[in-house]
Amino acid sequence: MHELLAKSDRQLGMCLRMLYDEGMPGPLDVHSEINDKGKMEFHVLLPVDDETFERLQKRFETMVR
Repeated sequence: MHELLAKSDRQLGMCLRMLYDEGMPGPLDVHSEINDKGKMEFHVLLPVDDETFERLQKRFETMVR
């Protein structure tokens, strides 16, 4: 199981749209928590292989920059 980290609700929306565009079956497992600085973070768990995760992670990082 792999995980993408969205540091804002905007990033979470971008992440979910990207994953559904990639054909990920829903519903996706999303957990939220407060980080050390008191801000909300979202963890999106992905049941994919290592190669697919690397590709998705690179695409997501490119989108949030």
